[in-house]
Amino acid sequence: MTEGSKPGRARWLVERLTERVKAVRALQRDVLKLRQRIDDLETAQREVTAVARHADRAAMQVRLVAVLNQTQQNDIERLAAVLDEARIAEHVRRAVDAARLLTDPYEHIVIERLLPDDAYELLIRAIPPSEFFDDRDRIKQNLTFPMEYGPTLAVSVWGYMDDVIAKRIVRPAVFDKFHQPLQAHFRSVFGAEFLDRANALPQAASGGRLMLRRPGYHLDPHRDPKRSMLTCLMYLAREGDSEEHGTQIFRVHDDEDADYKQTYYPASAGHQCELVKVVPFRPNTMLVFLNSRGAHGATIPADAPATLERYTYQFYVAPLNEALSTLIKSLPPERRAKWKSRALAQPEYARSDGRARE
Repeated sequence: MTEGSKPGRARWLVERLTERVKAVRALQRDVLKLRQRIDDLETAQREVTAVARHADRAAMQVRLVAVLNQTQQNDIERLAAVLDEARIAEHVRRAVDAARLLTDPYEHIVIERLLPDDAYELLIRAIPPSEFFDDRDRIKQNLTFPMEYGPTLAVSVWGYMDDVIAKRIVRPAVFDKFHQPLQAHFRSVFGAEFLDRANALPQAASGGRLMLRRPGYHLDPHRDPKRSMLTCLMYLAREGDSEEHGTQIFRVHDDEDADYKQTYYPASAGHQCELVKVVPFRPNTMLVFLNSRGAHGATIPADAPATLERYTYQFYVAPLNEALSTLIKSLPPERRAKWKSRALAQPEYARSDGRARE
């Protein structure tokens, strides 16, 4: 090989390498396009699957409504007689008055035989099939009110429970029952100088939902959102249901007010949560507690019977948002600061995956 041929050989090698680099880059672009195409197809397949599943679910609901509206006709015809507001209100007031106000580890009552027996039995029969609950998580399904669509009995009875029994009957009865504990709570979160304004806040029942829980469900010790003054949890035990897996009541060591308004998990703030007791899951029983100190939670072990289903109805007694917001804006800065969003109180939280826990 002559000296003069070396540059030509070098140019040839460079050209060949350049061609190969171009070919590799073109292949990489083709691979990226193919990968994007696969992603698009997978997304489209998921959307088609979701639409098909939604259609199947809707068809099942239509069939269930047709069947249940026929088989539950006798109950539907007796609604007015069983759901008599004056009769139920008198019964509820007596049941609430008879409940003992417990203070360890925080104020709560367990109301036995909350409703007349026939009204409670009707409520149980009116629980709709699980196909009418949200289907994002089989272990934890919720049904909010008013129902968009469902069997006539479920829509009527549970609408009455949420609109009349919870809002017009239970709410004022339990609010009166907790009058003295609420005074201490108002002083704590608003200040003694705002006690009269706190007592004048218009109260409402909010967040009503029917909850279906299955084995594997777990909820860490927590307090509900700060605006909720009382939490009301009615156990819808059916014949044969175990009393296990009721609500867990915790004492929080070195407890303190949360510095934000959302659901508060004391353990995340470094506080030890000590289990004090478990309120039994008994028929026609309602647990009501002051959302001020301590914590509550729930667990259904994954190894519980696979057929176990726990139904409860929950709502909050809380001030109307506009009135509460007006009062909060009047508070001194140090108290007002404890009503801000957790994302503002703890900026690192907004960047974490802890948001999914709420």
